[in-house]
Amino acid sequence: MKSEASDDNRPFWPLVILAMGLPLVASLFYFVWFSEEVWARWIYSGTKVFTLVWPVLVWCVIWKRAWPRVEWLSVKHLRALPLGLFTGCLMVGTFLLLLQTPVGEVVNASAGRMKDKAQALGFLKYYWVFGCFLAVFHSGIEEYYWRWFVCGRLQERLPGIWAYALGALSFAAHHIVVTTQFFPLSWGIFFGLAVGVGGAVWHWQMVRQGTLAGAWLSHMLVDFGLLAVGHKMIFGTWI
Repeated sequence: MKSEASDDNRPFWPLVILAMGLPLVASLFYFVWFSEEVWARWIYSGTKVFTLVWPVLVWCVIWKRAWPRVEWLSVKHLRALPLGLFTGCLMVGTFLLLLQTPVGEVVNASAGRMKDKAQALGFLKYYWVFGCFLAVFHSGIEEYYWRWFVCGRLQERLPGIWAYALGALSFAAHHIVVTTQFFPLSWGIFFGLAVGVGGAVWHWQMVRQGTLAGAWLSHMLVDFGLLAVGHKMIFGTWI
């Protein structure tokens, strides 16, 4: 399926590839190479600004496409929520069950590294303040950026399976950078790819339902679940 932007000579792939790759490169700077530097937080913040601005710039300014109208609380959005609730609870439940296996030992062994990293990035004292922003707003930003813009544009140009695969891998890439800082390499890659699987599920929900509402709810629930596990590891309590 061709996009509106493919009907003329407006650039497509360089803009989408940049969207797919920049979060990966930025995460290496702010989470690996220079995570101890104060200015690394500015790179993190700048990356989040990029995820907000880049789709708008490309869509409206470069491609000159009309911005999609959002109808809040429409029936379509509300109907998407039960599936989002189901997939979110299923993912959280699966992870909690895995913690009862040897996977739990791998996760618990990384508690000290997680605490040190949270301290270095400056949000240890404000864990749940930062966590609520992450779970509610940041998950929404990621759905808008990864599912609507990246996966949605891939869906316009590629056969479905390739759009799902590339969308999931690009979403997983910067998460792999994060997880490999806490876990042994093989486990870090495994956990990062698991995030990609979640991204593919949310991509499927978006395509199936024609809205991000269900995917956003599912993503939000998963983030809250992971934050609760992280709190248990770092502070010894679930909340």
